[in-house]
Amino acid sequence: MRLRSRQRPEPEPEPASEPGVGERSDSIPPPRARKRAWVRGLWTAAATLPLLTAVACATALPSLPPSWRDVPHAPRIRAVQLDADDKVTTALQPLRTSDVRVDNNRIVRGDHELTPAFKAIDSFDVSESRGEVAFSAKKDNGFDIGLVSTDGSPISWVPADPADEVAVQWAPRGNKISYVVHSKGGDFVRTVHIPTSAQVMADFSGARVEALGWDPKGEKFAVVYSTPDASDRIEVMKYDGGDRKLATQPAVTLDVEVESIAPEAIVLRPRDMQYNEKLPLVVWLDDEPYAWNDARAELVRTARVAIVIARRLTGQVRDAAKATPWIDASRAFVVGANAPNATSIVGDASVQAGNIRREGATVAVAPELVQSFAAHFIADQVKRTNGSSR
Repeated sequence: MRLRSRQRPEPEPEPASEPGVGERSDSIPPPRARKRAWVRGLWTAAATLPLLTAVACATALPSLPPSWRDVPHAPRIRAVQLDADDKVTTALQPLRTSDVRVDNNRIVRGDHELTPAFKAIDSFDVSESRGEVAFSAKKDNGFDIGLVSTDGSPISWVPADPADEVAVQWAPRGNKISYVVHSKGGDFVRTVHIPTSAQVMADFSGARVEALGWDPKGEKFAVVYSTPDASDRIEVMKYDGGDRKLATQPAVTLDVEVESIAPEAIVLRPRDMQYNEKLPLVVWLDDEPYAWNDARAELVRTARVAIVIARRLTGQVRDAAKATPWIDASRAFVVGANAPNATSIVGDASVQAGNIRREGATVAVAPELVQSFAAHFIADQVKRTNGSSR
């Protein structure tokens, strides 16, 4: 920040009996002149002090408390296998040997290009028995599922969904592929029988699917998923979503209610709401609103707040929060964007990891610390304002 100095008016000429600035006097000034000079010096010092303070405030950034740089982490599960006896292990799938690979967003086999270049490729899997590659590629705005033979035949596209279709893999048997669809209301796993194009679906509404592993017979799979109120868990089910059984419990579960509050937005609130209680509002912007989040979990544990989770801060989200009787929208925080009438917590690459920069109602920290800082900062602010923290 550049400080602009204001030109001071020239002082009025002193009486001839008093020496001017830069002049020497061989005689001692009379007592009245000495008093006027002392008063002028006192006013000059008093006027300079706020300016020095302002410079110090503008150049010295407050330090981020070390304990605010992280939050407790729940165990994460990013791979799963299912054996013939329905036993689950959280190990990576064995690598399949193949000369098919991704090169510059193309599917290639050896030196032969099987597909053109796409904007991105999320995943692919090879069926050696069928001589076919299933892949998830971004053609335009989203990821779609395609099939191409290993000898380079034209691509066949599975009928597209408006949402992203990712994490494609072949079932070990049965000529089936499965993939995850990230819909607006949560995820689901779609299985397609390739020879007939028949499709079935296993629904995970309000959840985020993290991994999937088929059993050797190709009749069941194990699915790792999380929700905003509980960390990763594993369910085993038939590929049509039937006969579901919980194989691994979530390590952490929050004592909250999860409700829809606006299109593509949910709200977390304490289960034990008190009569006429109004909770401070936290709008937490997240591209994965239905996934577990360690920082949000820490905020839930340490402060009584209503956390609205959305991909974008829309007018519908604002209006719904204001209309909810147990939300106090006048005490609002927004994590991930600048917003009017709220304390905004944002990431700024120009802020060093150990510092905080506050300008008006916007608080900026290093991008990688936004979420952990937000959890601690908001809890601290709520505790300071009304003592409503647990």
